[in-house]
Amino acid sequence: MDAPFTPSPDMRWDGARAHILFSLIALIVALAMFAAASGSGNPATLQPLPDWVNTGSNVLCVIIGILVLLPRTRARASLAAGINMVVSMITNYVVDGPAYFLKVLPFNAITLILALALAWRYRADHRG
Repeated sequence: MDAPFTPSPDMRWDGARAHILFSLIALIVALAMFAAASGSGNPATLQPLPDWVNTGSNVLCVIIGILVLLPRTRARASLAAGINMVVSMITNYVVDGPAYFLKVLPFNAITLILALALAWRYRADHRG
């Protein structure tokens, strides 16, 4: 059962400061995914998405948030978090409108940048 909590081969090369920095970034990305799960489905939208889409998005965000915290799944989960943020940004613009898109853009952009930074740092783990 220790396998998900052991560092990946790429993480073993991190020094103490790098380990702390990237663990903190992973925690921020996970918290952002949890926050995104709690806020999916803008009630002020003109064309609301079906409830099953919002619920599915919320569950996906929680799963990604958990997987980002686990060292063995951090690389792929951070890539999934980045993809999720891009899809969220597109949905916010197309479905919710430009005003809502601009309102949540800082949150989405910062989460996207941090998630992609993690995915890039642990890119060797994507290969296997």
